[in-house]
Amino acid sequence: MVVARRDERAVRRAGKAFLDAFRAMLANEAPGAAAAISYFSLLTLFPAILVLIAAADAFLGSIDLRDRVLQSILSLFPGSRSFIRSNLDEITAPSPHIVVSCMVIVVWSSTWVFVFVENALNRAWGVPKRRTFWQSRFRSFALLSLSGILLLTSAGITGTVSAFRSAADRRIPEFAQDQIIDRLWSWLLVGAGFLIAILVFLMVYKLMPDRKVLWVEALSGAIASAVLWEIASYVFVKLVPLFNYQRVYGRMGAIVALLTWVYTSSTIMLFGATFSAQLHQPDCDQETLSPGFGKPSTTDKRVHVFSPR
Repeated sequence: MVVARRDERAVRRAGKAFLDAFRAMLANEAPGAAAAISYFSLLTLFPAILVLIAAADAFLGSIDLRDRVLQSILSLFPGSRSFIRSNLDEITAPSPHIVVSCMVIVVWSSTWVFVFVENALNRAWGVPKRRTFWQSRFRSFALLSLSGILLLTSAGITGTVSAFRSAADRRIPEFAQDQIIDRLWSWLLVGAGFLIAILVFLMVYKLMPDRKVLWVEALSGAIASAVLWEIASYVFVKLVPLFNYQRVYGRMGAIVALLTWVYTSSTIMLFGATFSAQLHQPDCDQETLSPGFGKPSTTDKRVHVFSPR
């Protein structure tokens, strides 16, 4: 009975935090921050893909992860995979000069992505910006490198699972015809991708805010974001064919669809951080921070964003 009441209180607390997170996001101007993150993410996307493919060819050429890396990247963009692939097919073998240029673009634009993420997470937790310019840039570069490693890891896991599946099908041909075994392999791949998504969100929520975030606090937001991202991905794939972007935007339709998904993903990421703050610090007061740069406002000193228990 006591356990049931405790579980009921936990569910009600999580539900309240979930609803309060929407109001807190509007108060913290999270939609505007998500738009800025989406803009710089779109600038980073294609150069980053070329750099990752070049890195896979250079350091892991013997394993031949090029197609796996590309598939892992394309899985992040439902509804825009054919557009991304068609653009990448035009650049079959980028020269070293193109790769170096892409690296410069990736470093510059991605650091701005993380700067806006850092400021948005600071606003979610109600803390002012304390890091110096170079501290923020160094942390951004570290997270950028970690993201690339995780993406290559995801590609490696996908390749390993596929190799085991092919070997099992060759040794036991009945497995290839068994629908249950086929579903198990599919669920294994989905589960691995879900864990990678949780790990990415976990690192962002743990390392980016200018405060000490406990692992359990970051994990709750990471799980919520990963679940919402998977749901949004499924819904987005179903809705994109219903809305003909080409008729409204012409040749820009595919880019608009891609930008829409990037904005949706950015919003989900910021929502996860806000949900974590609401869940673990529901009564905290947030300083009014200037939009985008996380500095205290000179006009309003404090604003109560969160409702009392």
